[in-house]
Amino acid sequence: MPEQSLIHRKAAHYYTVFRNERDGWVGETDVHRWADRTTRVFGLAPGTAPADALRRSLLEYWRRLFIPMDADGDGVVSREESLAGFVSLADRPDDYARIVTPSAKVFVATADTDGDGELDKSEFGRLFQSSFALSDEDIDVSFADLDTDGSGSLPTDELRAAIRVFDSSTDPHDRGHRLLGDPGL
Repeated sequence: MPEQSLIHRKAAHYYTVFRNERDGWVGETDVHRWADRTTRVFGLAPGTAPADALRRSLLEYWRRLFIPMDADGDGVVSREESLAGFVSLADRPDDYARIVTPSAKVFVATADTDGDGELDKSEFGRLFQSSFALSDEDIDVSFADLDTDGSGSLPTDELRAAIRVFDSSTDPHDRGHRLLGDPGL
C-alpha cells in the first residue's frame, strides 16, 4: 500500500495547489480564474490568439480530466472525488498523458517569452506561480527536481516526463514528484 500512499499524497498536494477559491472544491470557475491569472502575468491581451489558446486548452483539461471525476454530477470536484480520480488515473498514465500533453505544450508556448522552445527558471517560476500560486521555495524545489540534465531550462519533453512521474509514478526516486513543490514525500 505504500505506492498508493505516494500517489495519494501527490494527488492531495495537486488538489490543494490547484483549488483557487479554497472553498473545498474545484469548479469551472477556478479554471477561468487560472486562465485569467496566467494571461495577465504573461501580458496576453484577452481575445488574442495566445490568450484564447490557453483558455481553450485549460477548459479542455477541465472537461477531460476533472469532469469525469465528478462522481455526484454536481458540476464541481470535491477533494474526495479528486483524490479518488487521481489515484485511479495513476494506473493509466497514458490516459493522463494524452490529456495533459496538449496543455503542457500551450503552457510552454505561453511562458516561453524568449522563444527558445524551453522554460528557463524565471519563465517556469512565473508560469507556476501564476497557475498554481507556488511559493519561491516551491519553485526552487520543483525546478531543481525537473531539470534532469542540469541545463538550466526545461524542454517540453522534460516537462511532460515530470508530469507523467507526478501523476503516475510510485517510485520515490523518480524525478518529477516535486512538480508542484514538495508534497511531503
